[in-house]
Amino acid sequence: MKHAKDTNASQPETPDTLTWQDLQNHALWWVRLVYNTACFIRDVLFKHWRTSLPLMLAGLLLSLALLRQRAGVYQMAATFVYGDLHPKIFGDMVAKLDALLNNGRADKAGGLMQLTEEQAKKIRKVEISDIKGKKLTTNYTFRKEPMIFTITLSAPISEDSLRQAITGYFNSNPFTADRLEMKKRQLREEMAFIEEKLQAVDSILAKLYAGGSLSASAQSTVTIENSEGKNAHELLSFSRELQQRKAEIERNLAIPENVIPIDNFILLPKARWDAGHVILYGISGIFAGFLLASAAAFWRDRLRKLVQD
Repeated sequence: MKHAKDTNASQPETPDTLTWQDLQNHALWWVRLVYNTACFIRDVLFKHWRTSLPLMLAGLLLSLALLRQRAGVYQMAATFVYGDLHPKIFGDMVAKLDALLNNGRADKAGGLMQLTEEQAKKIRKVEISDIKGKKLTTNYTFRKEPMIFTITLSAPISEDSLRQAITGYFNSNPFTADRLEMKKRQLREEMAFIEEKLQAVDSILAKLYAGGSLSASAQSTVTIENSEGKNAHELLSFSRELQQRKAEIERNLAIPENVIPIDNFILLPKARWDAGHVILYGISGIFAGFLLASAAAFWRDRLRKLVQD
């Protein structure tokens, strides 16, 4: 036992052992850090006040000017869905519209969106992206994800006018309009075919339930996969499938556009000029000016020491 105690006593203390001295040193380090920081802030505010005060005032004025500018800017984001067209088509359409606005062609942009030139001049920027924020101009996928259209204006425009302008612009493109008309023509032809088949099925079912016999021409009128249409159960199943397809076609024909908005058009300012925002922006500007003044004071003292050395 004595030998074991001597062995344990002779073992050196591991360097990662936490002692009260370590805790004391750590606490003193934090105290020194807080004290030095407080002294530095005191020097910036009082010793270098000729530099810090103008910078803090400039930060205050710039932040309030930014708030005023943001309060005069309005923005709206709307979600659209589209049919079988490629998303890059809409990305290119919006990019060209934005290029017209940036080049001062508000008259041309207003004509494309069916807005007056005065209304079009209020539009600052238009952009479109997918739900992940990626620009559609670089979207080469075929996923039919919703697209987010964002418009920024210098003054408000009627939300109904914006809805009609944006939706109309997407659907007035000659290519998209031709595709839509071709699609509707195919749907109407399919609808006529379904109506003919449903009439034939109803006629055959009426004869089957009446106990009558089917003529050769009636048997060849309706053809089901792997069946000649002689079984009433199969005919009813076929009729149900036709009805479902008919309802789907009616829904598609009821939508008069390739691109459809699926949420409300709400135009709001990017910021509000009220007491809360003025205080928040003012404090942020003063703090930004103080940080700039602190950096200037720090590097000035550091450069002075280097020159003296």
